[in-house]
Amino acid sequence: MAAFGFRKGLSLVALALSLGGCASTRWADEPGKAVPISFAANEEAGDQFLNALTAAREANGLPAPVVTPSYQSEIRNFAQDLQEGKTSVPGAQRAITTWGRTRFQTQVTAWALDCGGPTPQVPDALVSVPSAVVSFAAAHFRPQSSAADQCAVLVISVQPH
Repeated sequence: MAAFGFRKGLSLVALALSLGGCASTRWADEPGKAVPISFAANEEAGDQFLNALTAAREANGLPAPVVTPSYQSEIRNFAQDLQEGKTSVPGAQRAITTWGRTRFQTQVTAWALDCGGPTPQVPDALVSVPSAVVSFAAAHFRPQSSAADQCAVLVISVQPH
């Protein structure tokens, strides 16, 4: 019975993380204007995120994240939709959550992280778990309400069991 209570508690934590990962972004839920796609700039932003995540995990004595190569090309489609102005950041985040649950066949957490600053954002939830399984893709985009291009890394992570 105690084990059931423990598992139930973990399930509630997983649910909270799941909802927290999708709750909000700093960007409005509005489709943007198309930004010319620069695969090199997107790849560089994605690499910076992965390097920052790997370094943060290593600083905590944890192994590097596991990147799912077969899903990388799929998640890039959602980043491309964002870059082409077909969706908003919150819309892309909702879409990768649904896609991730289907592809990974388990609960996932989705983030839309700002990669426009000098240091990429790295969620604490990815730094502190014993193992991190992720797929990610960066996009440069311009929300309708912004005068400048923005950068976001879309990240999906399998929730630990």
